[in-house]
Amino acid sequence: MRRTAAAIAFAAWPVLATAQKSRPLIPIAQAIRTLDSGDSVRVAGRITAGTGQLQSTVFDVAMEDSSGGIRVFSRTLETNVNVGDSVVVTGIVKTYRGNLEIVGGSLDIVQAPRIRMEPAIIAVDHSLLPKFAGRLVRARGRVAGFGKSEGGQYLRLRDLNPDQTGTLTIWVPSNHGEPIDLSRVLYEDSVTVTGIISSYRDNADDPLVWQIVPRTRDDVSVPQGRRGVPVEWLYTALALSLLAAVWLYSGRYRAYSQVRALRETEARYHQLLALSPDAVIVHADGEIRFANIAAARLLGLESEDSLRGRLLKDFVPAELREMLDAPPAASVDVRTPRLRGQLRSNTGRLVDVELTASPCLYLDRPAVVVLARDITQQLRYERDLHALALVDELTGLANRRGFAFFAEAEVARARREKQNHVVVFADIDGLKQINDAHGHAAGDVAIRVVAQAFKSILRESDIVARWGGDEFVALIGEGGEAVAGQLGARLTGAISALRPPGVAFTIRASVGVSTLDPLLPLTDAMDRADEALYQKKGTRAGDA
Repeated sequence: MRRTAAAIAFAAWPVLATAQKSRPLIPIAQAIRTLDSGDSVRVAGRITAGTGQLQSTVFDVAMEDSSGGIRVFSRTLETNVNVGDSVVVTGIVKTYRGNLEIVGGSLDIVQAPRIRMEPAIIAVDHSLLPKFAGRLVRARGRVAGFGKSEGGQYLRLRDLNPDQTGTLTIWVPSNHGEPIDLSRVLYEDSVTVTGIISSYRDNADDPLVWQIVPRTRDDVSVPQGRRGVPVEWLYTALALSLLAAVWLYSGRYRAYSQVRALRETEARYHQLLALSPDAVIVHADGEIRFANIAAARLLGLESEDSLRGRLLKDFVPAELREMLDAPPAASVDVRTPRLRGQLRSNTGRLVDVELTASPCLYLDRPAVVVLARDITQQLRYERDLHALALVDELTGLANRRGFAFFAEAEVARARREKQNHVVVFADIDGLKQINDAHGHAAGDVAIRVVAQAFKSILRESDIVARWGGDEFVALIGEGGEAVAGQLGARLTGAISALRPPGVAFTIRASVGVSTLDPLLPLTDAMDRADEALYQKKGTRAGDA
């Protein structure tokens, strides 16, 4: 991991690209097959994402021809290209965190009429994304989940057909070049998304994540008349309409035609509530007066009749009862905010739900209508996304993104309090030889042992992460200088103690240490620790 050498090689790209403009043009699909060969390629195509759209901090555009699509990346190019431009690109096909790119030595705009780029129409099916890697696509579905992480915003779509189970993930990174705000989209909205198929992998051992990256806010559209609304509005209206039908049926209007119309309306609303996927419960003075079949299933009962007459407190924990027991005198137009909590089923099992409550009238008496949606799967998906973003799957330590997230906050605090911190780099000696001689499963054993050993010699307040491959990094807080000189020996002893019995190979790691300069960024101390690590490994060049 020599950052200086990589920077020198990167700076040479403009010269190499100029010298290779005479290379013949080849299709993008053929260029992609040169990955890892180091060969310079020259391709032509149309721009599908222009300058400043996909990223605001570097040159990052997308192009495609009849054979496929790919992104073009450069830290030096400043060419302004627009969607529909015809271009010729020279560079080397590389992969960065799982995403294929042409690292551009040069990009020339061909004097040709600009055309409208029409996206390929795809279904909401995650398995289709690899087939359209790097290309401009359009998909339509309903919002099944959304949220934010430290890296950006995401939106998850499901197919418009409720019988289909496939989903698509829409991703807007925090350094996106256009002001796209996914929070304006509501759950169950019918959304059409246009964008570039991209892939991402945080570490070499992580699974590849496929996603669509829109270019501008116009790429995320909610058709007029198809916009989702908070579901509690619908069911509150249904419940109130049903109660109005009961009130009218009580004798105030006895005309035959009106009675018949009311009966038909009542039957329709009963059917709608029965078919609702969300639980609907009406209670008065803490006693359940009405429930639909979805509420019975959510609470572990066979029928809605089993709920009538039961007490709300049998299913609702104390911390939620005040919110669900709206004042009877309150206006029926007032709704409590949606919140997440847990209901207790008839068997005692806790169910994760999203809840809201609103005052209403039931049988001409003040009551409260409660709407509940089971969000167990949604929470699991959110937890998986969070773990994927911050945790290394093999070791359970923070990954590179997680280290950056936690370390930057700790460094800022240390600077305010004028504390001294130490940065430590470590890597496993001879991991490649272990893999070659004993297999990658043995290499994984070595990685886990070193991760456990590294964590065991540090304090709970210290931040330790797997930087990638065989490398680890740690940020040691106040007092780290006193133990920095002993880290190598302590790590060796911990590895020896944690090494599983019967392992037929040596597990050993080298350590580089640097003190954090409060006037310089964290990356400066990391570079110096990395340099110290390689100097130490140079003195042991002959070791296995």
